[in-house]
Amino acid sequence: MNFKHLLGTSLTLIIVAWGLAVSCDKSSSDDTDLDVRFSVPSAIQIEQNNPEIRFKVLFDMQPRVSDFVIFTDKTGIDHPTSIKQIDADGGHFTVDCKNVATFGNYSVYAARGSRKKFMGETTVTISDGIKPENGANVYGKVSCDGNGIADVIISDGTEVVKTNASGVYQMKSKKRYMYVFISTPSGYETGATGILPINYFKLTKSADVAERVDFSLRKAPDQTSHTMLVFGDMHLAGGHNNDRKWFSTFCDDVNEYVGAHASEALYGITLGDMTWDYYWYSNSYQFSQYLADANKIKNLMIYHTIGNHDHDMNEAGDFNTILKYISMISPDYYSFNVGHVHYVVLDNILCTNNGHGAHYRTYKIKITDEQLDWLSKDISFIPKTSPVVVTMHAPVYQLDSPSRNKLLEILSGYNVNVITGHTHKVFNQNITANVLDHNSGAICTDWWNSANNTNGALSITTDGAPAGYQIFTVNGTSVKWQFKPTSGSVDYQFRTYDRNQIDLSASQCMPNASEVNKTFFNDFASTWASSSTANEVYINIWNFASDWKLEVSENGKALTTEKVNYRDPLHILTTSVKYMTSNAKTTYYTTAVCSHLWKVTASSPTSTLEIKVTDGFGNVYSDTMKRPKAFDVTTYAKEIVK
Repeated sequence: MNFKHLLGTSLTLIIVAWGLAVSCDKSSSDDTDLDVRFSVPSAIQIEQNNPEIRFKVLFDMQPRVSDFVIFTDKTGIDHPTSIKQIDADGGHFTVDCKNVATFGNYSVYAARGSRKKFMGETTVTISDGIKPENGANVYGKVSCDGNGIADVIISDGTEVVKTNASGVYQMKSKKRYMYVFISTPSGYETGATGILPINYFKLTKSADVAERVDFSLRKAPDQTSHTMLVFGDMHLAGGHNNDRKWFSTFCDDVNEYVGAHASEALYGITLGDMTWDYYWYSNSYQFSQYLADANKIKNLMIYHTIGNHDHDMNEAGDFNTILKYISMISPDYYSFNVGHVHYVVLDNILCTNNGHGAHYRTYKIKITDEQLDWLSKDISFIPKTSPVVVTMHAPVYQLDSPSRNKLLEILSGYNVNVITGHTHKVFNQNITANVLDHNSGAICTDWWNSANNTNGALSITTDGAPAGYQIFTVNGTSVKWQFKPTSGSVDYQFRTYDRNQIDLSASQCMPNASEVNKTFFNDFASTWASSSTANEVYINIWNFASDWKLEVSENGKALTTEKVNYRDPLHILTTSVKYMTSNAKTTYYTTAVCSHLWKVTASSPTSTLEIKVTDGFGNVYSDTMKRPKAFDVTTYAKEIVK
C-alpha cells in the first residue's frame, strides 16, 4: 500500500502526495468476533468548533458506549475517539473527534478493549481556519492528541521555520528538494513504517501553488536518559558472501539487546552503505529488499544516513543519484531531537559520476554549501548547552578542506560527537577540543569476507575489530559510548596475540601460491611473516580513545607498553591469505594498518599476563592472558561468544 498524505490549498481540497511504502496489514488487526459494523464515508470534514462525526450502523451491529473508534493515520499513529451518543433506534452513533487534528488519510477501526476491527478508509479535512499567510506556499500544523505543538522546527532542506503557539507553521519555499521534514522535538516521536520513522513528506505542486502538510506526533517515553544504537556499513547485496545469512545474526543480536532494554527510550541510526550499488541491478537488491531484511529488527525506530553505495550510479550527477534513497528511505540530510540531544544527519558524498553505473562511479567527500547553510539555520535554534551528535558516512578527516572548516565553524561552541563509517575500521579521533569523531566500524566488517571464510565463526574488520555496533547512552547532557560485538558482550573490548605462536610466512599460509605471490605476501605481512621467540604480546584495543588507559603486568610487575602501527594478524589469517594466494596485489579486502595496536615484551614464553584497559568513563575491561596462547580461528571465536 502506498503512503498517502493529504495536502491542500484550502480546507476542502484534498491532494494525494508522493509516498513511502507502508505496511498496513489490516487483517492482522481484525477481530471478526467483535459484533460491530458501521459505514465509513470516503471523505470526512471535521468542524473545529464541533469536532464530531456521525456514523451509520450496518446490520444492526451497533457499538457499545464504552467502545472506541480509532483513526490510524498513515504514520501508524492511532487517534482514539470516544462514543458520545448512540441514537435511540441504534441506527447511528456520534464520536468525539478532537484527537483527530491533522489533514490526512486514515484507516478506521472499531475497538473494544484490546480488540479492534477494520471498518474502512477515509480522508479527513479539518475546518480549523489554517490558511497560507504572507506568501507562504508550504504550511500546516504539528499536533499531538489533537493539540498543536509550539516551537517545532520544520524544513524543506533550505528554509527552516518553527511552529507558533498553536502548532502552525508557514514557509516560503522554493521547493528545490520537493519535500518537507520535521525536526522531531524532544519528548515526541513520529509514527513509523517498520524501522523507518515517518518524518518527511513529498511536495507535489510547483512553487506557485500552496500545499498543506500536517505532522502528527505521539508522546515518547521519558527521553532524558536514552540509548542510540549506531550501525556502520552493512553492504547488503542479496547473496554476496552469504551476506543475508550473517546479517540475520546481527538482527538477532539487536533484537536481543532491544528486548533486554524494552523499558528504556531506545533508538537506532545507520551510518550509510546499507546497500551495495554494485549489486543493485545484477542481484536486484535495492532499498525494498534492504528494508525487508532490516525489518527483522523489531521494536526499534532506526534513522538513516546515506553512504556512497546508497547512490544510484546509473544516474548522472549528485541530485539524481539520491532520488531513490529519498523516495524509499529518508531525506539525505535532516535533524531530530531526543532528550537534550540534537541529532544532525548529513550527506558528505558528492557524486560527480556520469551515470554509467557503479563501476564508473566518481565522488568527492564533501558537504555541499546548501547543507551547510541549512545546518547554520537548523542549529541556531539549539542552545550551546545541548549536546550535538552528527552522523555522516565518511570520517571528518576525509572531508575536503572548505566544507570541513565550515562545518567546524558552525559547530563551534557546541559539545559534538561526530559518528562516521565508510572506512570499515574502528577508531576515535579528536578533531578539535569540542569535536570527537567516532569511526564506528562496519556490520559487514570486511564486506562479509571473514564471516564467510570462517563459516560465521569470526567476522572482523580490516583493522581487526569484531563485527559490532556502538551503543551511545545519554543521561541528561552526559554522552557515553561503548562498542558491542555482534553476538558478544560489551566487556569484550580487546584481543591479545602471543607472537611466539604466530607464523604467517607465505610458506606456511600459502604453500601452493606462485613465488611472486609469496614474495609479495611476505612483504605485506612482514611483522608476522616468520616464527618468533621474542616473547612479545600484542593487544588490539579497537575502541581506544585518547582518555583510555592500558596497564599490563607480569607476576605483579608492570610492563612497558608501546603503541605500534602494524596490520592485525588475525585478519590476515582469515581474509588476506585467501585473496592474496591467487592475487597477491589485491587491496580491496586485505588487511589495513591498525591504529590501536600495542606491544609488550614478557620475560618468558609461558608467563601469564594481567591486562587491564580502562575507558574514559571508568569502565574496566580485564583479561588474564595465559601463555602460550594458540593463534587460530577456533581460539578467537570462543573469546567473542557471550
